[in-house]
Amino acid sequence: MKQPARKPKKLDYPEETEGSRIAAKARKLASKLSSEERRELFRRAMVRIYGGQPKAPIITGH
Repeated sequence: MKQPARKPKKLDYPEETEGSRIAAKARKLASKLSSEERRELFRRAMVRIYGGQPKAPIITGH
């Protein structure tokens, strides 16, 4: 016999939070960066994450 389908709980999420406002601001600022600025920020982030300078040039893009 098949079990009755459960009705999903209605979750109460706020429309806007501090984190969503910060993320929107970051996306807005990031969209104004040039390719060279993006490349430099990516390089600096990789140095911060992995430490030290990269041995080979970092190629970004898809």
